[in-house]
Amino acid sequence: MNEAHAQRISIRRRLLVFLCGALLVVVAGAAFVTYRVAQQSTNDAYDRSLLDPVLDILENIQVGPEGARVDLPQKALEALIYDQRDTVIFQVRGIHGELIAGTPELPTPPALGAGEHQFFYSTYRGAPIRVAAQRSAAGFVAQVGETLHKRNQLVREILVAALLPTLLIAATAIALAWWGIARGLEPLEHVRAELASRSPRDLRPIAETAPIEIAPVVDAFNSLLGHLHVASTLQQRFLANAAHQLRTPLAGLQMHLELLLRQPVPADVRAELERMHSATVRASRLANQLLALAKAESAPDARPLESMDLMAVADGAARDWPAKAIARKIDLGFALAPAPTRGDPLLISEMLNNLIDNALRYVPAGGTVTVSTGLDGGAPYLCVEDTGPGIPLEEREKVVERFYRIAGTEGDGSGLGLAIVKEIVDRHSGTLELSRSAVHGGTCVRVALPATLISTRR
Repeated sequence: MNEAHAQRISIRRRLLVFLCGALLVVVAGAAFVTYRVAQQSTNDAYDRSLLDPVLDILENIQVGPEGARVDLPQKALEALIYDQRDTVIFQVRGIHGELIAGTPELPTPPALGAGEHQFFYSTYRGAPIRVAAQRSAAGFVAQVGETLHKRNQLVREILVAALLPTLLIAATAIALAWWGIARGLEPLEHVRAELASRSPRDLRPIAETAPIEIAPVVDAFNSLLGHLHVASTLQQRFLANAAHQLRTPLAGLQMHLELLLRQPVPADVRAELERMHSATVRASRLANQLLALAKAESAPDARPLESMDLMAVADGAARDWPAKAIARKIDLGFALAPAPTRGDPLLISEMLNNLIDNALRYVPAGGTVTVSTGLDGGAPYLCVEDTGPGIPLEEREKVVERFYRIAGTEGDGSGLGLAIVKEIVDRHSGTLELSRSAVHGGTCVRVALPATLISTRR
């Protein structure tokens, strides 16, 4: 189960990952292009200013008896190569490559034709520099180099100025995509919520408002629901018919056994007849409970709910059950108060009969069973308490399952009573609570129903 859940793929996550990845590639590409453009623009701007002192130096080279020299005062030369942020150096070489002036640490200039200039990168004392070099018509070569501080600063400023809007647009696009994808997937969420809110027996088709992209899935699912509805209907019909058909022969068999028991028969034959009668009674009750279960499963689709009072249902039971309680030597009492609700009177009556029957079967002779109705915080409730052995805490979730009986429990129950009660409670959107009775010390079965039910189907 966990592995299957871990392998599920989120459409939203896939869309967002694809979109974020695409935007990341676009931003990275824009950053690269912007960097190259910024670097080229910066070099174009600063290279022109770097070439100016080269031209000035070449124009001021004089050739005398002592050889060639730069005919510029020292201050003028320093002013020519002065810069506030970067270190600027120069070099002048003669026709044969000999050093005339400047620093010898600049590299040998590249081969240049007369009047030709070139810009290139180099290093000076371990720091990267940009160099402008030109050869004069006389064959002298002047080079001026400077470090890259102001160039790098300008490149960073251009990058920031160009990429900030790009990043803002990308972030806005991701936010809009997140919102748009969430909004676009809302119909899927509606379908999921509708299916999650249904009971296992609600096999109505999904509404046709599902998105066209999942229409084939919805159609296939609706077809499956249709087949399940047919199968469920056939199963319920078979159960109801089988239980109904069993009731007549079982009732006839029970009547004949009771007539035989009134006749004078040998003791050993009477014992066998009594065992047969007891088994027939249990089979009849099982058939009746199966029929009640079939009605509970199909009733909400057949009959609408109506206004009713739990007190009236309990008052009817007060007339039907005292004789059986007296026969079992059990004190059956009723503490009734108005409890208006909406429901199916036949099913609510069947639920209460099962609760009373369960209590009478499992409470020892001399015990007490109390039925109460009323309102608790505005919610109608029905409660059956007894002085029986109670239901262990670890068994309370299991006893509402079909045909489940607590090991070692006395009584001739079939394990369907509380399952029928649970089915009817669920059909009415109510709650079933099993606990220990604070009054009698035995079992307390409390059913709470909504004061008003909006829908009759789950």
